[in-house]
Amino acid sequence: MLSRLTRLQRITLILFAIVVTNWLMVSTTGYALLGGDLFTFFFIVFLVLLALTLIRPLMRKVVWRVRNRLLVTYFLIGALPLVLVFVIVSLGLYLLLAQAANYLLTTELDQRLDELRRAADRVAQDVLSGRRLTSMEIPGYRVILRSENRVSSIPEAAPVLDFPSWVPPGFKGVVQTDAGAYFLAGAATQEHRVDVLIYRPFDEELLSQLLPGLASIEFFPLEAQFRVQVGRRGDPDVPRPRPLFDSSNVLPQPGPRGFWDISLTSAMPLPVRSMSNGNRGTELIILSSRPSVVVERLFSTLGRAAPLFGIFLLITAGVFLFVEIVAIISSAQLTRSITRTVHDLYTGTRKIEAGDFSHRIPVRTKDQLSELATSFNSMTERIERLIVEVKEKEKLESELEIARQVQAQLFPKEVPKLKTLELVGVCNPARIVSGDYYDFIPLDSRWTALVIGDISGKGISAALLMASIQSSLHAQLTMGANVALSTATLVSRLNRQLYESTTPEKYATFYCGMYDDQSGGLLYTNAGHLAPILVRRGEITRLESNGTVVGLFPDCAYDQSTVELQPGDLLSAFTDGFTECENAQGIQFGDNRLAELLTRNCEKPLDEIVQIVTHAVRDWAHDLDNQDDTTMLLARRL
Repeated sequence: MLSRLTRLQRITLILFAIVVTNWLMVSTTGYALLGGDLFTFFFIVFLVLLALTLIRPLMRKVVWRVRNRLLVTYFLIGALPLVLVFVIVSLGLYLLLAQAANYLLTTELDQRLDELRRAADRVAQDVLSGRRLTSMEIPGYRVILRSENRVSSIPEAAPVLDFPSWVPPGFKGVVQTDAGAYFLAGAATQEHRVDVLIYRPFDEELLSQLLPGLASIEFFPLEAQFRVQVGRRGDPDVPRPRPLFDSSNVLPQPGPRGFWDISLTSAMPLPVRSMSNGNRGTELIILSSRPSVVVERLFSTLGRAAPLFGIFLLITAGVFLFVEIVAIISSAQLTRSITRTVHDLYTGTRKIEAGDFSHRIPVRTKDQLSELATSFNSMTERIERLIVEVKEKEKLESELEIARQVQAQLFPKEVPKLKTLELVGVCNPARIVSGDYYDFIPLDSRWTALVIGDISGKGISAALLMASIQSSLHAQLTMGANVALSTATLVSRLNRQLYESTTPEKYATFYCGMYDDQSGGLLYTNAGHLAPILVRRGEITRLESNGTVVGLFPDCAYDQSTVELQPGDLLSAFTDGFTECENAQGIQFGDNRLAELLTRNCEKPLDEIVQIVTHAVRDWAHDLDNQDDTTMLLARRL
């Protein structure tokens, strides 16, 4: 089992065992292994690497089916972008509505501070004119006056008695004191004859009046509430941040109008200054609202047209939803049609792999995949026909192989051993069977027949005619074994028999020689065959024809010639497959090249001469498949 794991898997398994052992030791004894944290770190690293190596084969297995691949493609191209767009739009709307709520709060705060400063201006003018003010004339506000170096407050019980020296004329903002936070605005007359500060407590009642029905507001003093000690985030002794003021205690937060109306929370920094020295600081305001009320406030400027605008948005969303549903249904149908056709093709290929070529793929639609299924069916039909043709061809080739084996029995099985003559013969069929013929026929201890022929045409018909000539020749030689037969008479009889037993267009070139093993004489008749070449001491002699081809005319006269073979003479009889072989330029090999090869290699063994000539002709040939049979008979006088 472990031998099947990869090196990365083995290392991860070993690190896992070490980490588990370390955890058990810590749990039971309280002691850890040396470097236990380091082993844990390496285990996490190797676990991540192992996961990365397993993701790719897992994904290959998941997306092997076309349906799963299309679903993943649709998810990556269609669903995932939609989800990302929805998330970013939702996040953007959330941030936009939150900032809109912050903007509304900031606007409201500025309005309250502007109102407070205008009140301070009015108070300064009234005091300068000598009018006495009371707290009833400035309800909710508290006033600090500085006139003729005397500071007073209205009402007199106000907690702020000192007039801060840092406050510039026209100041407005939020200030912080030991007693709490305040809205503060100031005003001054010419030459500072009268300085006025008006302030109002910054409390829950004021917060509830800023955005009533829109949001609840929490006020957090940052320095006092958000101190978190490093390393003690989980310590229950560390106090959780709590707001100093919460407007929901006076006026509750707006409720949701549906599942979509989620809580909308945003934070906003609030600049403050110290009442004692004017140092700047920052406090935190948290707004909790609902998207519905913020949108309603933003579109409140449309008046009665706001509902129409909302209806238009709902209708548009409905149309988009309908289009999306139609797109999903269409995609599902398209995916089903594609995957079903691919599955049909896959099933068809498995059937063909099993040898069932009668299986046909159903054509359900009219598209390119259906055309592919139709082409597949046409292919299987053609394959069925080809299989039948191949079987017939195999049967024919089997019969041709039998014919080749039968024809091989017609050629001499062994070369006669003569006292004064060395013999060798070879036949290289261009096809399975050959129309060429050669033979060595011993008649008695003295005479031996040397025969070579070339039947017109190729293939089976030529092979059958060659077999007919061979049987006729052997019959005549057997019947005339004790009678002195001339080669001319033998060829004449063969011509007559071939003419009577074949069609008019069939004929053969034929060379027949009778060799006398005692005297070295050769009697021969050449019936239209290529002139054999006699090589004697480097000189070339051609044994020309004594008559026309056999089987073409019924009564043809043939002559007989005699040649005396001397020791060292080389006699070569061959068919036109050697001389008429063409190269790429259409030039034939020719008698002269053959004669030159024989002359140059006449001293070599006969088998080697045959191989040299055969290889030279094959190297010369451009298209071996269309070449003729090549047959050669060699004889050398000893």
